[in-house]
Amino acid sequence: MRVTPYLAAPAFTGFNQMVGPRRIVVVEDVFVRKFLRAALERMGHVVICAMPAEALRLIHGGEVDLLVTNAPYDFAEVGEVIPLLYVAAFPDPAAAAGFRRWVPLRKPFQTGELSTAIEHLLGSG
Repeated sequence: MRVTPYLAAPAFTGFNQMVGPRRIVVVEDVFVRKFLRAALERMGHVVICAMPAEALRLIHGGEVDLLVTNAPYDFAEVGEVIPLLYVAAFPDPAAAAGFRRWVPLRKPFQTGELSTAIEHLLGSG
């Protein structure tokens, strides 16, 4: 599967440009959350699994580099400050329209596709 980026602006500077492990918040169902945690930690990222309210608090506090969710409409208020990895069986571009930078990742996906999407959104560090 080829990852198709959706970029509303060529330059995005609203997230932490830290070097080293990235802090990724995952808001997903239990099965997908477990898979994502294991895969992302193997890639060297710090993974925070959270409910939407906690994820928003962390994002507003500048404690997150990337949001991974299947419900981007729950996070529209932070779309200008955080890149989004939108994981869904059928990603709806309208649901992520409030994000400056986002990539859809269609379920089911392989870890290689996940890695490619993360690198696209955050760079290789």
